[in-house]
Amino acid sequence: IVSASAAETGTQVSSNDGSQTNAVSQSTNERQSLFLDPDRWSFQAGVGWITGSTIHEILSGNGELARKEAEGQIYLFQVSYKLARLEPTYRNHRGEMDLELPVVLGVVDEAKDDVFMQYSAGITLRWKTFPWNRWLYTAFETGVGFTYSAHVLETERQQHPNRERSHLEFYWPIQLMFAHPRYRQHQLVLFNHHHSGGLVFHKGGANTLGIGYRYDFGERRRRNANNAP
Repeated sequence: IVSASAAETGTQVSSNDGSQTNAVSQSTNERQSLFLDPDRWSFQAGVGWITGSTIHEILSGNGELARKEAEGQIYLFQVSYKLARLEPTYRNHRGEMDLELPVVLGVVDEAKDDVFMQYSAGITLRWKTFPWNRWLYTAFETGVGFTYSAHVLETERQQHPNRERSHLEFYWPIQLMFAHPRYRQHQLVLFNHHHSGGLVFHKGGANTLGIGYRYDFGERRRRNANNAP
């Protein structure tokens, strides 16, 4: 009797262990599936022109490009992972936004220095609900993160002479995306690539205004679903 009871107990323990192992394996497979899902990824490339203006000057229409040794371009290559899709509701009006994790590689080509690298990463919200989207698909994206530059941009040194500058700064992307409503995966991007000390690393920063192209795999799938019979 004791032997039979022990055998039954061993069978139950083995069964429980097997269930836990299967649950862990299933959870791991689900996470891997989400990470490998192409619809969660988007790719972007663009070029921006370094300005000699603050964000307030640009927003007020008084911005200007950097001059002399500070002038130049930043070539940006971005990969974004869609962490979640959110649908907030306000007074029976439902919105749609994506929570994303962008990683940006920048190639800085200034007049003063040789080409050097810049790295940015952060978290962003992309709002995708606008009343005119049936005629012109529009999305707005902004967020926060960190930027590391191999060299301090010359435009920062000109605006803040005789001040120590950190290579590590806060990253604040501002982007507007436009696309044909039937081809929303192909997006024209207008952006301000902003990084600054935020009064933590130092005072002030740099703004780069540019244009780019973004391919959003998730929007491709949604277009195909909408066109399905």
